[in-house]
Amino acid sequence: MTTTIKQPKFARPVQWRGYANPPWRMVDKKSVTILYNFVERRKSFFMRAYWERHGFRYEDMGDHIKEDVRWGKEFGNRMECNPMYFTSGSLLRNLFRIHKDTGLSKDEIVKRYIFVGGGGQCGPCRYGMYPQEYWKALNDAGFRDFRTVIFSSGFSREKQPRDASLKLNLPFRVNMAYSFILGDLMHIAECALRPYATDKRRALRAIVRAERVVLSAFRSRWFFFAVPAALARVGRMFARIPRENSTLPLIYVTGEFFANLAHNEGNYNLRRFIMDEGCEAYPGLFTNRVMYDFWRQIKLFGRQLRYGKGLRTKWEALYAIVEATSRAAFVNFIYTWLRDKLDPAAFGGRSELYDFDMLAKLGHDYYHPEIFGGEGNLEIAEALHYAGTVDGFISSKPFGCLSSSGVSDGVQAKITAMHPDLNFLSIETSGDNEVSILSRVSMMLFKAKQKVSRQPARV
Repeated sequence: MTTTIKQPKFARPVQWRGYANPPWRMVDKKSVTILYNFVERRKSFFMRAYWERHGFRYEDMGDHIKEDVRWGKEFGNRMECNPMYFTSGSLLRNLFRIHKDTGLSKDEIVKRYIFVGGGGQCGPCRYGMYPQEYWKALNDAGFRDFRTVIFSSGFSREKQPRDASLKLNLPFRVNMAYSFILGDLMHIAECALRPYATDKRRALRAIVRAERVVLSAFRSRWFFFAVPAALARVGRMFARIPRENSTLPLIYVTGEFFANLAHNEGNYNLRRFIMDEGCEAYPGLFTNRVMYDFWRQIKLFGRQLRYGKGLRTKWEALYAIVEATSRAAFVNFIYTWLRDKLDPAAFGGRSELYDFDMLAKLGHDYYHPEIFGGEGNLEIAEALHYAGTVDGFISSKPFGCLSSSGVSDGVQAKITAMHPDLNFLSIETSGDNEVSILSRVSMMLFKAKQKVSRQPARV
């Protein structure tokens, strides 16, 4: 008896290679507008200085909003985490806005606009599939072959065309580093002034004014000299803002990259909610996350250098280690230099960067520091490090995040048993459960206030 195997009715004649992403060539530079936004508004805000200095047309899409989740879910794959829905949804929302406001067809929008954003490194789930998820949603929404430029802190060797309009070269990376560091410094100022300023409105207006002063300096061709002078000026302005002489509960927030550092509706404005509820929030610094990436890369290539076979493999690993070490040293230098010019200590700002080697040793026995994927191992070490110094510890991550929800929270049960006063809270963001999440945060903050009321004043 013979068996006849029938081919599928709609079998692909060739292997599917993914969605197309045509290059953005120099000939189209003047006719194409860059659409962009990063993890939160301040990182995007300062990056506009680079676009202007180099003659690009641009449109800053601003902060993520709740509506982005709906757009992301409508055109994205099922069961994605909300950071993917927020980021792809933000792009789609703005493309449909342009389509409606300008009357341009979708094909014309594809020719006249391009998206620039981050992604491509990090964990086992979201970031590794960022480009394809963007293109899938864009193609399904009718923007076929819409162009994207995705950059990361990793070591992609993919070559760009020689006539590419936007080259992800050293000047671009330097300006990107300045942008997220300046955004972090303004965030430090907000975390210092928002909960303690006697006149909160005045403090927030001062931060907005400071952002414009620093942006003006960053627009200069001589920004290397202009930005430090501007930061010194706004630092003195911050120091003159009257502050309450009181001790507020100190809350530390950690977790997955986006859920921790969005500082917008992507994580329910978590730190601002904490501060408006009468507590102080540790700043969430993008610089720390970038430095962690470099540290992680050094460890990964260190393995390759130690166990790799062949001289070429070892040489490539050594080159990558030197490159990551150099990048980390540069970012650390720029951050330290600009921070010292701002002088956050003069207005109560907390601005220290992590010592990743120390954190790795601290959390080693509970979560091996070289089990990479997200920030799972980092969360454990942070809980141990801050257990005796903070009044509340929040681990924020997207619903279903593998390395956070599935792994690190299980280990945190051991940590909270060792440190019952940690006042630990784990929350899972989905983009549409704000009331539930913030009510749980409120209960944790109430416990933090009770804890502070029983303690002597913190120095």
